[in-house]
Amino acid sequence: MLFTDPLTKTNIFQFPVITRQLVANFLLVGLAAVLVSLRFLARRVRRLPIWWDDIAAVVSLVLTSGVLGMHVSYANHGMGYHITELPLANITFIAKQLVAYQIVYIAAICSVKLSYLFFYQRTFPTPEFRKWVWICMGIVLAYWSGCMLQAFLICRPFEMNWNPTIPGGHCANYNVAFATTGVLNAITDLIIMAFPTPLISRLHLATGAKVGLIAIFAIGLFVTGVSIIRITVLLNVNFSDLPYTMHDAAFWSVVEPAVAIINCCIPLLRPLLRAISPGGVWSSIKGSIHIRGESQEDRSRIQKKTSIQFDEYPLTRIEDEAERC
Repeated sequence: MLFTDPLTKTNIFQFPVITRQLVANFLLVGLAAVLVSLRFLARRVRRLPIWWDDIAAVVSLVLTSGVLGMHVSYANHGMGYHITELPLANITFIAKQLVAYQIVYIAAICSVKLSYLFFYQRTFPTPEFRKWVWICMGIVLAYWSGCMLQAFLICRPFEMNWNPTIPGGHCANYNVAFATTGVLNAITDLIIMAFPTPLISRLHLATGAKVGLIAIFAIGLFVTGVSIIRITVLLNVNFSDLPYTMHDAAFWSVVEPAVAIINCCIPLLRPLLRAISPGGVWSSIKGSIHIRGESQEDRSRIQKKTSIQFDEYPLTRIEDEAERC
């Protein structure tokens, strides 16, 4: 009986806060799409092939657009109303869509994490660093697997997700489950965003330029901040009255991957930025530098493998590396 009744459309502009959140999310996802497009334009400017970090960014953008689409769908079918004010068909629809929402959101988040890691892999080609990148990729995939298991096992039988009247059925605490995965998500964000800092600190580079490079990567810590905000929001969702209390969680679940996509594209726009401002910050970090702690043998091996001279900072030749790694 759960989908035999027709769904009732609700006024998407009924609640100003939800309207503002939708507008903000459309703007963020639109900006993410623009930066992904500029990322590919930068590749075209340098006549370089597409690499795995680019593909992962596109996948994440598509999935984030799907999360945004479900945010709109929630608003069209009762988000903002109390559960007692909605027909059963709408309540069931929202509960069913929550399962899909989890799956798409987690895939979007993990895709952009992989984009960062593939970017690191070709930017800092030391064997030790690449080993840790592969370990982090394994952690991301393990996190994705755990979240998928949670989505499908949190309620037994599975139909309990949208039909709580099943005799003998049981669901775990949604707030605890979602907050736990949120904490793990924030931890992986922090690790990934802080990853390049130790390597940058070993570069023979002017202090100002070194600080500037660290700042470029530190912008990504804002993503971790968004993850933490989302955790606090999830803890305040009342799943017994989900339509009424879910709008903030839906909002931040779009903001997080959109901001992450925007951030992962910024370092790739160097060719376009240099075309606009040849004497800008990117030019200031060019020069003959090398990494402390690497033996001559190590540098020779890396140079042979990647055709990258270690006496030049990798970010200044990031696009050239893509076709060689």
